[in-house]
Amino acid sequence: MNPSIIRLGSFTSILAGTLLIAAHALNLGSGEYGSVYGNFLVFMSHLLLVFAFFGLYIFQGEKNGTVGFLAMLLGNIGNIVVTAIVFVEIAQASLEKASQVLMTSVNEPLSTYGPLLFVLGMILLGISIIRGKVFPVYSGYLLVAGTIVFAAAGMINDFKLIIEVIGAIFTGAGFIAAGMTLRSDSHSVKIKG
Repeated sequence: MNPSIIRLGSFTSILAGTLLIAAHALNLGSGEYGSVYGNFLVFMSHLLLVFAFFGLYIFQGEKNGTVGFLAMLLGNIGNIVVTAIVFVEIAQASLEKASQVLMTSVNEPLSTYGPLLFVLGMILLGISIIRGKVFPVYSGYLLVAGTIVFAAAGMINDFKLIIEVIGAIFTGAGFIAAGMTLRSDSHSVKIKG
């Protein structure tokens, strides 16, 4: 196993989790569209998650099984679409009319199904971590719980931003815990490899 890939997965997992928590906390008092800075941090977090998904997948190796493979595949496809949506949200926070870009006949299905793929990928990633027992089992539970809480925020308008922060805390903590495991194990992989 390549220690550079493990270090990259560790770094991106920890940083993405940290940025996710900070971004949603920053957006908490910003209104309907969030803040430009908060949305930018969400954007950066999702960019980093692509590498985190691959790093976690590679480190779990054979323990991934079909669930882990689907988590990486669906999670990354959904994450790439979500990254594009968040880019529009950055513009929306400053222009307020940018969201119309997501309402075109081509983009509307993407903006509907991309986040669903990401949610499914995140839940499968959490299940894969729980079943694989390579990472701390609680990190998988945190990812599943955080994803469900975050997805539920879209259905509850009154406390949406608070619920998103709670979901981001759980999800971010799950990525940080998994990344810390990668970080501590990267030294032993260097010795073995």
